[in-house]
Order: sequence, then structure tokens, then C-alpha cells
Amino acid sequence: MTSFIWDVKNGQINDVQKFVEEKGTDIVNQEVEGRYPLHFAADYGQSQVIEYLVSKGANINQKDKHNITPLLAAVWEGHVSSVETLLKLGADKTVTSPDGQSLIECAEKEDVKALLK
Repeated sequence: MTSFIWDVKNGQINDVQKFVEEKGTDIVNQEVEGRYPLHFAADYGQSQVIEYLVSKGANINQKDKHNITPLLAAVWEGHVSSVETLLKLGADKTVTSPDGQSLIECAEKEDVKALLK
């Protein structure tokens, strides 16, 4: 599982696809240290991996051990393309941060704020 998460973080889409094909689609919703593959993809701005994981059934609004969704992770990291991809795929933009801030309040980049309006 460690190599899978490394591949997710680094956008190694072919290796991610191969792992999912070998292990089955349940792997896309398997918790790893309190987080899920989609969270790691969002943290590292891997839009292509995000699209693939969601296509294989990853829960786009899954909260991790910190009550953070993949969309919030992408917003905090300022990954414009990942925010755009998650929204296009149906991520809930009404979620709030663990301390109650809206996603727009959490966003630092104007491009990200524009996507969330």
C-alpha cells in the first residue's frame, strides 16, 4: 500500500491504474493512516489521478481523520486544477474546515476562490 500511495502522490497514473486493477476497486476507498488515496492525490495536485480514482468509485466527499475532504485539501494546498477537477466531478463545495470556515475563506489563491463562487 505504501508504494501505491507514493504513486498517487507523484502522479504515476499508469502504476496507480495497474495497482487498482491488481488489487480491485475497493482499494480506492481504503484508509491509510487516517486518510484516503483521494486525499493524497488532492494534497499533491494530481488531477489525473483524482479523475481515475473517482472513476473507480472513490468517495469524492470522504472525510479523513481530521474531518477534511479532498476538496478542502486541494483548496488549502492551492492546487487550482485539482479544485477544478474535484468540483467538475461533483465534490460538495458547501463543506467547511474543521474550525468552521467556508472553503472560500480557506482559499488563499484568487483562482481557487473564483472556482468556489
